[in-house]
Amino acid sequence: MSWDVSGKVGVITGASCSLGREIVSRFALRHHMKLACVSRNPFTTPLLDNCTAFRADVTQSNDCNNLFKSVQEQLGNVSVVVNCAGITLNKLFLLNTDNDYDLVIKTNLIGSLNVTRAALRYGGLLKMQDCSVLYVGSIVGMTGNEGQVLYGATKAALHGAIKSLGKEYGSKNIRFNVVAPGLIEGEGMSQTLTEAQCEAWRRASPLGRLATASEVSEVVVNTILSPYITGQSIIVDGGLSL
Repeated sequence: MSWDVSGKVGVITGASCSLGREIVSRFALRHHMKLACVSRNPFTTPLLDNCTAFRADVTQSNDCNNLFKSVQEQLGNVSVVVNCAGITLNKLFLLNTDNDYDLVIKTNLIGSLNVTRAALRYGGLLKMQDCSVLYVGSIVGMTGNEGQVLYGATKAALHGAIKSLGKEYGSKNIRFNVVAPGLIEGEGMSQTLTEAQCEAWRRASPLGRLATASEVSEVVVNTILSPYITGQSIIVDGGLSL
């Protein structure tokens, strides 16, 4: 039996990207959640009913702390957290600069951990004791890819983090999982690659195409709604890693 999240509070970071918007739409329209939609930049389109916009830079721990304090005060204790905020970098490792290190690691890894720690400290997860935290990872964090050492390293670190988090907070019934997609049409990595590179990924997939944001969002939501899954990395890559 799937977890009933109707009326519960969820926090979605990276809610302004196409995958974030799809996740928000599924939770808001199909599951009637109260959602905090978080972005570093202002939203350019109106939000759905039961959705409230919040501004925060996940690389800044104080922003994350204040975010969850505000969400808890305005919407209530948080039950669902989706870490969708992230950046990509497609550059050979020897060309990576110190600024590249700082930006990619701070956003993809430290940002996700900042959000999680703030949710535990100030979002009410420990009070609810029936919660799900999910990270949007990448198949690159599991298989590697040329030109994506920093990106792959940050995504691989999430796979390790959820296993320890799952053990630390399993007794509180707080679940931690990663969904690891391959390339998504018009999203993330596909925006940093040439069309020829994207076509090579399509040919490498047994299904012969890239994922859509809708397909990946469905797996994100279904993973969160599964009350007996924790510490797992769910691959959504069309068979690319076979």
